[in-house]
Amino acid sequence: MPTKIDIISGFLGAGKTTLIQKLLAESFSGQSTALIENEFGEIGIDGVLLKQSGMKVREINSGCICCTLAGSFDSALKEVLRKYRPDRIIIEPSGVGKLSGIVEACARFALREDAEIDAAVAVADALKYRMYSKNFGEFYNDQIRSAKAVVLSRTQSADPETLQAIVSDIRQQNATAAVVTTPWDQLTGNAILAAARQGASPLLKHGAAAKAEHHHCGHGGHEHECRCGHDADEVFEVWSVQTPKVFRLDELDRLAAQLESTAFGTVLRAKGIVPAENGGWHQFDYTPGEWKKNEISAEYTGRLCVIGEKLDRNKLASLFGV
Repeated sequence: MPTKIDIISGFLGAGKTTLIQKLLAESFSGQSTALIENEFGEIGIDGVLLKQSGMKVREINSGCICCTLAGSFDSALKEVLRKYRPDRIIIEPSGVGKLSGIVEACARFALREDAEIDAAVAVADALKYRMYSKNFGEFYNDQIRSAKAVVLSRTQSADPETLQAIVSDIRQQNATAAVVTTPWDQLTGNAILAAARQGASPLLKHGAAAKAEHHHCGHGGHEHECRCGHDADEVFEVWSVQTPKVFRLDELDRLAAQLESTAFGTVLRAKGIVPAENGGWHQFDYTPGEWKKNEISAEYTGRLCVIGEKLDRNKLASLFGV
């Protein structure tokens, strides 16, 4: 049987890693699965979380996959296929990568190797869809146009009229992709995966959204010329650092609140894995207007990563005390 390739794309903070964790637990159990994970910056965060779930993870840092199609990405695919012979390879691109280039690269790879693309998914945050589509159209809309399925996250917090407008906009850009609007906790991983494979088949939807469908780097920044026609480093910056600093839990909450300020630049994503004062470890994740933290297993050192525009690295270092 050929190795299946699943591409789980999505803009910064959309929920790619959360979806992968759901698919691992509910759809890929019992299969040999490997991940190629791409971070924008030198310090990986999401890959650590997936390694702790037992996955074999191959990280590509410092840039987006679509900027390294002829080099490290193709090499990583070959390495994973030959070293692990997995049943399935999951690719999690950087949030600022172009899905079109990634799909093309995987298609070329599949022609040469014993592999096939099973799903090409774009995860989009329903609460931030309009803002990101307007402000980051080149990066954002390519993912919508190139996906076989658009999986909307946080729909449980969006009103039906907003969902209907989002689905209508997606349909204008991509008339054939399945659009998943049902909250994830109401769906199994298999249901989401089935939608990703169906393309233009009947979609998973709820509420008024159904009507719209009825018609049918700071320390890690690097300069690079992108092969897919854009330079992510000209738009986005990253500040990242490794640190042994111990953080109080209330301190993390305070830091998240301050990131809403423009004093540090426009922060689109902040994430980290840090030791906590109680002896445990916490993973935190910030996007504008949303903040969460979870307990995780210990890591060899703490790490922080902030992605955005016009970042003030000195102020960020002072804010985190590193």
